[in-house]
Amino acid sequence: MKVLIEAYSCEPGEGSEKGVGWNVVCHLASGFQHQLAVITRSKNKEKIEREEDPRVQTVDWIFVEPPACFGWIKQRGSIGLRVYNLLWQREMKKAATLYLESHEVDVLHRLTFGSILPPSLLAGFNHPLVVGPAGGAEMSPSELVKDLPLRLWLKDRIRAVLFRFGSWLPSTRKAYRSCEVALGATDASVAAFKRLGASMARLVPQSGCGDDEVEAFARSNPVNAIPPGGSVKLLTACRLVHWKAIDLAIEAVKKAVENGTDVELTILGSGPERKTLEAKVAQYGLTGQIQFAGKLPTLEDVYQLMRSCDALIHPALNEAFGQAVLESLALGRQVICLDWAGPGMIVTDQCGIKVKPGSREEVVSGLAGAISSLPARRLNWEELQEEAIKRSKAFSWQRLAGEVDQAYRDSVGNGDENPT
Repeated sequence: MKVLIEAYSCEPGEGSEKGVGWNVVCHLASGFQHQLAVITRSKNKEKIEREEDPRVQTVDWIFVEPPACFGWIKQRGSIGLRVYNLLWQREMKKAATLYLESHEVDVLHRLTFGSILPPSLLAGFNHPLVVGPAGGAEMSPSELVKDLPLRLWLKDRIRAVLFRFGSWLPSTRKAYRSCEVALGATDASVAAFKRLGASMARLVPQSGCGDDEVEAFARSNPVNAIPPGGSVKLLTACRLVHWKAIDLAIEAVKKAVENGTDVELTILGSGPERKTLEAKVAQYGLTGQIQFAGKLPTLEDVYQLMRSCDALIHPALNEAFGQAVLESLALGRQVICLDWAGPGMIVTDQCGIKVKPGSREEVVSGLAGAISSLPARRLNWEELQEEAIKRSKAFSWQRLAGEVDQAYRDSVGNGDENPT
């Protein structure tokens, strides 16, 4: 099929949403032979044009960006990022209009921004529209929200109110009533798409792995059957924003240390909560056990550090997917997370430890207990690695591209036919 894709985030050699955009485009172009035109950000232009991946040689790339004077907006947290995305979409819509005037297109696809809000301006064209996979309807567990510090409670409640408000806007409902197929990253987002009026909505996990940077690293760095020794080593790898709940990980480490577990935690990433988290570590007297490593130079450095740990701890409150969770499993490393939203969907009891949501005290105790169990779990190290890798393979890029391909065919009414 001839498809015009909106991919705000799309960049080779990157993880998270940038990797989603890039890898899905690669597999749609190569494995399913679609003729693709992709509108993405101008900041991605140099890396994409330098890329020699044969899978994307037939893709038409269109690069757009709002005027430079608006660049400061995206530095103003998640709300600023969404405002900037709307500004970018205005430029995207202009480019899409010009492209559609001179090219035949079967389907339009909003791939990334992988969020339900704001809706895509592609909805204004008279073509079948596919959206997703996308999240955003995932909310924090109510038991945890009421125990948040006031500042974080306000942030969490503002996010929930803004999502509810944005969902009720006539422009949002109009956009999704013109959407033939919506792919939700979690059950909560599928339900939201249905409430917004999408013709068809179904569950499709938001990311994948395989035939990418993490697999290349795993091939050149085989897992070691010998478990690590010494102190338990943990890693977090995410943006330091409140809903990633790194404060819960810090409090769990404190409790595990008090219970006699020798544990070290490395915190990767940057973000607005870093100073607050550093202050908490100092307050607890844990500077010897917890270090902030910032952003590492390359993904290979991240994978090397991830491979050196016992487990990734990822207690996010409202994560639609959690790419770091999948990368950890692909590298043979178990994951400690909440039994909630995306990570709770990915992780099984065979490849990690899931803590039931509850009060803050209950969750911290559960996370601490999971940490304290890691020395004993080293006895089953080889089996844990095998199960983690096996689980990661259930979320391949090829599978995700196949789901998108099916959505294309459903959107034009030939879903029962063989893929093109």
